[in-house]
Amino acid sequence: MKKEDKIDLGSVQVHKKVFAEIISSAIDEVDGVHLIQENLGDKLVGIFGQKDFPGIDIKVDEDHEVTLELQILVRYGMNIPDAARQVQQTIKSAIDKTLDINLKDINVNVQGIEREVQ
Repeated sequence: MKKEDKIDLGSVQVHKKVFAEIISSAIDEVDGVHLIQENLGDKLVGIFGQKDFPGIDIKVDEDHEVTLELQILVRYGMNIPDAARQVQQTIKSAIDKTLDINLKDINVNVQGIEREVQ
């Protein structure tokens, strides 16, 4: 798009909860990986209609670049580095499709391994 074709109508601001919704949905698409579980306080807040996303921390620096810090659990037997890279790629793709932002980093911290209950 040429510079002359661009019309500035003002600013658009996206709340961090929207980021968290997109990230949470993207992680749900990755098999064998999910965000850390809610604690009791988070569950109580959720009862009153405020959804919180444990395991997602969103930081915006002075240059308006966004860094995502994610805490996940991985299913036992999965290759952890591959699972973390898949999470990064899935989230980057989802963010690129839905938001026009400068995504600086997607840091994935594997908090634990889950064994399937039988």
